[in-house]
Amino acid sequence: MTQPTNSQSTNLPFPDFLRDLLSIALLWTLVLALYWRIALAGRVLAGGDVFTYFYPYWAEATRAAQAGRLPLWNPYLFMGAPFLANSQVGAFYPPNWPLWLLLPAHQSIHLAIVLHLCLAASGAYLWGRESLRMGRIGAWAVGTALALGGYLGAQVEHVNQLQGLAWLPLMLWLWDKSQIANRKPASVWFGTAAFSGLTIVIALVLLAGHTQTAFISLVGLAVYGLGPALWRALRRRQWRPLGQRTALLATAAALGIMLAAVQLIPTWELTRLSVRAEGLPFKERVSFSLTPYYLTRALLPGYADPTLPEHIEHVAYVGIAGLALAAIALCNTQHATRNSQSPISGLQSRKSAVLFLALLGLFLSLGAYNPLYWLLARFVPGFAHFRVPGRWLALYALGVAALVGWGVEALWHRRGHLTWRGLAALALALALMAGWAVVGVRIGEGGQTGWPTVIGWTAGTILALGLLASAARTPRLTAMGLLALLVVELFAASTSLPHTRATAYQALTGLRPAIAHLLATPGGGRFLSMSDITFDPGDLGEIEAAYGPQLSDDALYDYVIAAKHKEVLSPNLPLAFGVPAIDGYDGGVLPLARYVELQRLFLPGDAASIDGRLRENLTAIPDGRWLSLFNVRYVITDKLLDAWLDGVFYDLQFGAQLSAGEEATVAHVPHFESTALGIVAALHSETALPDGTSIGAVEVSFADGAARTFELHAGEHTAEGSGRASRLRWEEPAVPVAVSVRATLPEGEVVVRGMSLIDERTASFQSLVLSDRGRFRLAHSGDVKIYENLDALPRAFLVHQTTVAAGGEEALALMQSDSFDPAAQVVLEQSSQLSGDEADPTSSIVRVTHYAAERVEVEVETDVPGYLVLTDAWYPGWEALIDDEPVVIQRADLLFRAVAVDAGSHRVVFSFRPPSLCIGAIISLAGLVGLAAVLAMRVPQRLSSKG
Repeated sequence: MTQPTNSQSTNLPFPDFLRDLLSIALLWTLVLALYWRIALAGRVLAGGDVFTYFYPYWAEATRAAQAGRLPLWNPYLFMGAPFLANSQVGAFYPPNWPLWLLLPAHQSIHLAIVLHLCLAASGAYLWGRESLRMGRIGAWAVGTALALGGYLGAQVEHVNQLQGLAWLPLMLWLWDKSQIANRKPASVWFGTAAFSGLTIVIALVLLAGHTQTAFISLVGLAVYGLGPALWRALRRRQWRPLGQRTALLATAAALGIMLAAVQLIPTWELTRLSVRAEGLPFKERVSFSLTPYYLTRALLPGYADPTLPEHIEHVAYVGIAGLALAAIALCNTQHATRNSQSPISGLQSRKSAVLFLALLGLFLSLGAYNPLYWLLARFVPGFAHFRVPGRWLALYALGVAALVGWGVEALWHRRGHLTWRGLAALALALALMAGWAVVGVRIGEGGQTGWPTVIGWTAGTILALGLLASAARTPRLTAMGLLALLVVELFAASTSLPHTRATAYQALTGLRPAIAHLLATPGGGRFLSMSDITFDPGDLGEIEAAYGPQLSDDALYDYVIAAKHKEVLSPNLPLAFGVPAIDGYDGGVLPLARYVELQRLFLPGDAASIDGRLRENLTAIPDGRWLSLFNVRYVITDKLLDAWLDGVFYDLQFGAQLSAGEEATVAHVPHFESTALGIVAALHSETALPDGTSIGAVEVSFADGAARTFELHAGEHTAEGSGRASRLRWEEPAVPVAVSVRATLPEGEVVVRGMSLIDERTASFQSLVLSDRGRFRLAHSGDVKIYENLDALPRAFLVHQTTVAAGGEEALALMQSDSFDPAAQVVLEQSSQLSGDEADPTSSIVRVTHYAAERVEVEVETDVPGYLVLTDAWYPGWEALIDDEPVVIQRADLLFRAVAVDAGSHRVVFSFRPPSLCIGAIISLAGLVGLAAVLAMRVPQRLSSKG
């Protein structure tokens, strides 16, 4: 065997491979250095969607994975909703599985962020090296510009978007590698493996869970993969290569979709019942468009810019040095590759495809400001079902990263210097971009660009132009200098991105008193949070003392905000702590359309949000019958409406608005010896009532059996507007056991806003809860108040009166009737199975003996037939057995479930077994078989062509 010469030995693939590994390792090191807070210091992101959306889902997925359970149903949000079918969870995304199994959620979610940034850097490097034929320094620049650039950095709070986008460079690389097998039979095995990898990566992007990201990625792949072939076909009438590439891409996409069907089919079923079934309202489709006023600001870095979080979807900078390098690439018409005998031809066409990819991303991100996008958003399904056109900047970010790499390559190979005229043009372009960024922000938004940002732009421009001025003499030194400037800029600009606000992990995991109270209270029941987060936590001083020395001001601020979010259990935090709520938040396929319709019982039609977030739209606590039907046992409110008057605290959350003859009663009077009753009341009347006019009466019953009636008079006990505090006194200290108020005014309304028992001997007091919306008692008072609804219906109850509606609209109308009593009757959307002579029971008992996410067991005893109503959301896949016999689950009261039960004792079991999951799994298995079949056909075909 001939021994290799020294020159041959230096070209062995292993050293090259090792050097590539070292380059990738350096990229990973930069990622870890930039994101050290969440990668190495154990801190967490406690702002935006990563806290209030993704962390709760990851917490539940972690509990399920570590318990060996497949999480199919979510009983904690929206009064029940599919869990696994919500693709944003990423339940079938393989990289999530080991993280959920091995780590707590607050660690695994941040490790996933860092690993996918490293994946994006590695994929971009491979794409630059193998597809774009760059040397290591150019490919390294591609990975740096993408992974450390503004777009991915701004998406760290959108975990599934980042997970999907991280695969895009690798997808393009695998596409290019799969083309080699078509032209070089000797590389058939590698090309076949690349085609398999492309199919699997497409499936992974889909399984990551953000459908819009998958759509953008596939559009980008189609533009990159088919664009050059289409251009050649149009110019030279060479249609066969276009047909071959289209068939290959369609096959890979189809197989990828089949592999992901185990997720896609359940998600498709959910979409049919969600608010997005018919697409989003047009206004939503073009929301968060990149405005022309903000266009250049989105492409330039910001330094310590406090306004950047408001435009987190519109961040796509690669630094001034990055823009200068991209300009070098565009001006350079000579292409140096690391292998002049490269099997991939047409580098110029690939460069054109990459440039078109960047421009397309920029063009589509304009959304509402782009006439073409208006047509796409109205008539093309992929655009009609998604909002935030600004997310198309992902294609710009990838395309401009490739141009940065080509710019470095051009300088490195002495082909990238600019003439003085070129330098002047570049300086003018950067000045115009910066000028419009400043002016556009002021004109379009009335904002200002901070001086640190302007100084950073100026310094970056001067340094970049100074380096380029010496490119003709020292091109490689210029390339290294610009690359160093790029890294410095990206590190400096990241100070405005979310990861720099990472805070202590207790911001996610620590319990707050309100959560602890709900977890410790037996009996279950849902809660409704009505509280805002404008209050200061009672332990603010302790938080500042404990974490102030360790955290920056921004990180400490986020910790405090997180504490307040936990205190009021903002959506979707109930899922993180396992506390059932009637509210939730989702910007994807949830909530169910029927959930949004149900909100019309207590909200105007235009006030119902398609994202959930009920608490943000409620201005008052809903009527008690709806709270009872929804199994709302607790209501959380803040204390912002309450007042201290004359040294007494008055709870003004509820109150009673009474017309003549109407009465309201305090549902729970705590044991408190007192000498007076304080009352805050107001008078609402179109005509002024004379002072002294009798407007109402307050009756107080005492523990010794005595009772006192106090008359209320206009002027003495009331005032216009917010009301007046007055006191009703009794002679001797006594313990009241009942308090009620009745209106007697001739016209208008008397509004009793609050009451408190007062012991004037000690200046102590006890606030009372008076409400005309139900019976409530104060169960907890801290930073927030928790009221117990004393009339809440259990999760499962029996009714014996039915009304049949033809559909959702009619059901809603029947429920809105004043005569509808959810405790006694149910509105069905199928025929009732009860006999016409419905009878009232003499006795009925309903016990929930087992309640889990996917299985509910109920024991029923009744002497007459009725309907067992379970106030969990109706959804396909739920099955019911009564005494082991299958029965039909009917849709009840618009959203819930009901089954007919005969007289006697019965055991009712509800279980969730969605057929869509089985169908999807079968299709995924078929996809694996199909992939194997395609590979089997390709390999013999290519191998036979050798002969």
